[in-house]
Amino acid sequence: MTCKLKHGKNWHGLFSKQKTIVGFIVNANFNHYTRKNNNASIVLNTQKQPVNTFNSFASNNDNSDNTVANINFKHTFDTTGREITADADYGTYNSNSLTVNSTHYYKLDGNPLQPDYTLNGDQQGKLTLKTAKIDYVNPLGQGSKWEAGIKTSFVSSDNDAQFFDVSSGNPVNDVNKTNHFLYKEYNNAAYLNFSKTYKKFDVQFGLRGEQTNISTEQRIGNVKFDSGYFQLFPSAFLNYKLKEDNTIGLSVSRRINRPGYSQLNPFLFLIDVTTYATGAPGLLPELTWSYELSYTLKNLNFSLNYSYTKDPQTVTLARFKEAFPNIPSAENVTVQIPINLASSDYIGFTVSAPIRIKPWWNMINNANVYYQKFRGTFSGTILNNGKPAADIRTNNTFTLKKRWTAELNASLNSGGQYGFMVLDPQWGLSAGIQKLILKTKGTLRFNITDIFWTNLPKAVITYNNYIEKWHAYRETRVANLTFSYRFGNNKVQASRKRTTASEEERQRAGG
Repeated sequence: MTCKLKHGKNWHGLFSKQKTIVGFIVNANFNHYTRKNNNASIVLNTQKQPVNTFNSFASNNDNSDNTVANINFKHTFDTTGREITADADYGTYNSNSLTVNSTHYYKLDGNPLQPDYTLNGDQQGKLTLKTAKIDYVNPLGQGSKWEAGIKTSFVSSDNDAQFFDVSSGNPVNDVNKTNHFLYKEYNNAAYLNFSKTYKKFDVQFGLRGEQTNISTEQRIGNVKFDSGYFQLFPSAFLNYKLKEDNTIGLSVSRRINRPGYSQLNPFLFLIDVTTYATGAPGLLPELTWSYELSYTLKNLNFSLNYSYTKDPQTVTLARFKEAFPNIPSAENVTVQIPINLASSDYIGFTVSAPIRIKPWWNMINNANVYYQKFRGTFSGTILNNGKPAADIRTNNTFTLKKRWTAELNASLNSGGQYGFMVLDPQWGLSAGIQKLILKTKGTLRFNITDIFWTNLPKAVITYNNYIEKWHAYRETRVANLTFSYRFGNNKVQASRKRTTASEEERQRAGG
């Protein structure tokens, strides 16, 4: 059960004088969550016969407040489109979580097996981001254009977690779970792009360079880790118009995917007495070479993709004793942890087909058939496997009479390989209906997601000496009834939508 209270505010400002615009944006979100989870588990022996049971009860009281302020500048030099823009962001993400985890052990006849175990936690975190960027655009005439820019960012986080065993009635600090983690990351980047438009084709070439320095420290145990790297990311794009509604495209690029900040946090989070979740401060970013051949025929889009990734990130379940050999634990305890594999290959074919079946019925269909192979080693097991898979989605909208509209959406995933994890197929169906009321200023909307409660992940993880099977039951079937009303003048121009200097950093922070 989850109770959620969320409040957000956005402030926008704009000051304009002839060719220069200065603006500011402030985004603030305040959240309060109360969550309760109940788990019932059966322990089996090697013959898959029940031995005992345990029930776990967890409650979380979470608070967070996130604020990001941006100031931006734009100057247009002349009518050719030559311009310079600048952004500077400052943001803070504060969080506090009070947790209670209680586990009760029983024999098969229902009598207590051993004393109850109760763990209380107090986790506090603060993440600060500071970013700035400058972009310059210089049209050269005859469809040519140069673009250049620089960006710098600094992100720091301070996370403190205190855990206490209160099973005996008196709080005793759990030194194996209590931790204090500091993280600092510096990024500096510069890029240069050139594009040219001819009669029938467009070309673009680009190069981006990034320098990154990372410093981490675990105050408990005085464990420090520092790393730094410089990377170049070239790109090239070509589009050729065969006919008016017939285009072929080719692209190649190298890109980086950095882990989220929570994935780097080494804290141990208790899910139940046999399952933990943690991060890895030494987790490396993914580096990917991507190649794409695309073809567009009217509204139909086809693409053939291949990519090679070095150090791909994946999440796996491992035996706790192997991941943390210095911390005592039972044989059946596992930990969910992000890891880097050696490499992965991906090849896929994608089709996107919007179809207007009737004047009142529009359908958008997307299908992706792909094969992905992973290589790497973890927990003494060598991985060199792949599996074909397919992802199919259809979105349908219906325009009915008297200002009624409806939608019906379906998705199917055949399963596939995700690192050491082999996923089972899953599918889901969602539907909704809405009506415009009060002279079209009011909207009454009702929708249900995952109607048949089938879009639930299930997987098997296999190592040489260990097999983990899991099936997650989540609150995917949700019904929503909402009412919205638009105040004011509908003809007032909306504020300009734009990305700011900290777009990537905010995504990695989860907000």
